[in-house]
Amino acid sequence: MNNIKTINGTDFVKILFLAKDLIFNTKDQINQLNVFPVPDGDTGTNMYLTLESALKNLNTIKDQNIDIVSKKIAKNAVLGGRGNSGVILGQILYGLSKGFDKLNKCDVKEFGHSLDSAVEASYESVSNPVEGTMLTIIKSVSESWNNVRNNNDSFNDVLPLVCEYVGEVLKDTPNMLEVLKQADVVDAGGQGLLIIFEAMKSYMLGEKPDIDQILNKPGQSSKGLNIKKYVQEHAEDEWGYCVQLVVNGADVSREEIEFAVNEYGGSTVITGIENYIKIHTHSEDPGKILSACIQYGELMEINIENMDKQFQEFVNDSEVEFNEKQICSIIAISNGNGFNDLFINLGIDKIVKCEKTLNPSVEEILNSIDECQTDHVIILPNEKNAIMACNLAAEESLKNVSVLNTKSIPEGLASMMPYNNELDLNTNISNLENYTNDMIFGAISLASRSGVMNNIEYKEGEYIVVINDAILFAETSLIKSIEKTISHMESDSDSLITVYWGGHSNENQSELENKLIDRFSSIEMEFQYGGQSNIEAWVVIE
Repeated sequence: MNNIKTINGTDFVKILFLAKDLIFNTKDQINQLNVFPVPDGDTGTNMYLTLESALKNLNTIKDQNIDIVSKKIAKNAVLGGRGNSGVILGQILYGLSKGFDKLNKCDVKEFGHSLDSAVEASYESVSNPVEGTMLTIIKSVSESWNNVRNNNDSFNDVLPLVCEYVGEVLKDTPNMLEVLKQADVVDAGGQGLLIIFEAMKSYMLGEKPDIDQILNKPGQSSKGLNIKKYVQEHAEDEWGYCVQLVVNGADVSREEIEFAVNEYGGSTVITGIENYIKIHTHSEDPGKILSACIQYGELMEINIENMDKQFQEFVNDSEVEFNEKQICSIIAISNGNGFNDLFINLGIDKIVKCEKTLNPSVEEILNSIDECQTDHVIILPNEKNAIMACNLAAEESLKNVSVLNTKSIPEGLASMMPYNNELDLNTNISNLENYTNDMIFGAISLASRSGVMNNIEYKEGEYIVVINDAILFAETSLIKSIEKTISHMESDSDSLITVYWGGHSNENQSELENKLIDRFSSIEMEFQYGGQSNIEAWVVIE
């Protein structure tokens, strides 16, 4: 093995190509660690895509000047950075390129100075730097590098020592950031950054990276993580949108843009190169972010992602592995993100998601049955019109399938309470069938046209209250409808009232909740977001 004392532009490109491949092969494991700043499971993917952008058109580069090459890489990375981790990674590469300024090649000492520059650039890019993240990891790389280089002048000697030290720092990140401790994970961006330096080490030593060994080092394994519990505890959190864009302007002030963006966003990372400013932020209103930025120049590379949707996908991907003791599986027909989350939290195995009406096809239900890992399956139709399709699917399936005649999503949700997947089919059916006998379910919907039903006249735009499949009355306001529904159900002080809000109500739900709590002060009340599209509110009394 040769003692490598300098690297040039060609070496730097080869190192990053190796890093890109290694990140690609480990991105799923990195994604599993992703809980900060948003648990959306995309850190590994974003770091890979950023490296891919950084190396665009560089696979055949002939220039060996590390100054010229690193500046090309930095520009590509800054403009193509994806997500919080990718944008910070782009800034790290930009900082390294500043350290390589006017260098044809770089020795160990000069690389240490470049790491100092990378630390400075990365911290400056983040509006509110948080320790225990990839910022801490790049700082630990720089500190350890400059500590060991005094006695070592070759990359071969320095990198194993640096990677070992940084692995210990990564292991300690849960003690630096409470979110990581709660989820029992190390920082995802820090994990990815360490893997990049592991790739550099492998290049210097002339060894093929051992992925299993890298991922199984202390503090780096994704085995036994408490991810599902963590994401379930945060299932009702709202994350908003991830907004990314580039502002192209001759007189762009990064500080001004940062101030304007932070009025409407958070978790902001702002990087810049030449006349370009790359912005990454999280916001409830992406339009305000774009409006704040457009005054500074041309908007380019606009990308807006729904983090609530990403979070839900992360929840689904983070479900625990199949329990060998599991005997029975359960499927729910559902409508609304809130209800979907609630079913997942109760241990549902499969959800047949319906966009508007609870009317899935027999094929959709059969596919869900086939995906269940047990031979015994229970289906919750959660709508009387879906019961026939569920029965047909049960008849066609080769598995032992039973259909519980739940006629609403709240009823299906309530029936799940005594469910135990380690009990046999018949025992579960018996437990589930009897659980909702003493409960009353009231549905409040908005009339799309005028009409008469059960001798009750209603007008278009009025709220219709249905209890036990019968229209009982119509009201002009949602609050009056709910109050009248509760009064009709003859609740008492021992009752629990749960209101599940729909996904399209224009009413101020907080105000409604306060009014209902004041009106029924002697009764325990809970409020949940169901997100259903066809019912303004469900009222359940038990």
